[in-house]
Amino acid sequence: MNILAFGAHPDDMEFRMAGTLAKYAARGDEVYMCVATNGEIGSYGMTRAEIAQMRHKEAQASCDVIGAHLIWLGYEDEMLFDDRETRMKFIEAVRIARPDVMFAPPKYKDYNQDHDICGYLAFEARVLATVKLMETEHPVTDHLPPLFTCTALGGLTNKTNPQYFVNITDTYDTKIKMMKCHASQVGAWSADAFGVSYLEMIDAETKFYAAACGTPGCKRVEAYTLETDWPIIVDAYKLLP
Repeated sequence: MNILAFGAHPDDMEFRMAGTLAKYAARGDEVYMCVATNGEIGSYGMTRAEIAQMRHKEAQASCDVIGAHLIWLGYEDEMLFDDRETRMKFIEAVRIARPDVMFAPPKYKDYNQDHDICGYLAFEARVLATVKLMETEHPVTDHLPPLFTCTALGGLTNKTNPQYFVNITDTYDTKIKMMKCHASQVGAWSADAFGVSYLEMIDAETKFYAAACGTPGCKRVEAYTLETDWPIIVDAYKLLP
């Protein structure tokens, strides 16, 4: 299968989906990771251009851990909007990956506008990618892929109520390796910005969902909701790794 995941910023997918993506990659599926913005205000000590360049390299290094394809849209950090140009780039990303399954942030349920817009545009693009008159470089897709949305960052909102759970116990170390590729984020910056490091947040969240599942031997879990706003008949757990 082809798997496409969207993240608003470099490291967003590693935070909430990387264990799942690593499971897909390990079984031979083609994984595409699409980053919407440069993340150039998510650090300090350098110019915005230098940070953007650094974060692009970090994202590529993370993709390389599991052999994923990086799609880099290059929008300005915290300036992601639902406009014609951005919609067309999201549609093009879907047509490049031609996914059987998609992953994205929850639309309009997070604390961050970029996360919200990214989730909404991913939802829209999967439909519009099938429309012939929405013309892009790559041809239209021939089906509507199911879309799983991840939990909000750190479970900071009660608006996401996950229904599906992926046991990532066997790929948790890979998830952490991918996250550590984002060296600009896992050190002092995240601790200074949030009072807790990203690695500590990942540790707590994956353990929490594992405990909620109550499955013997399941120590780490990533959680998702299947988008149902557009009717598709699917057997969700057969689509998840």
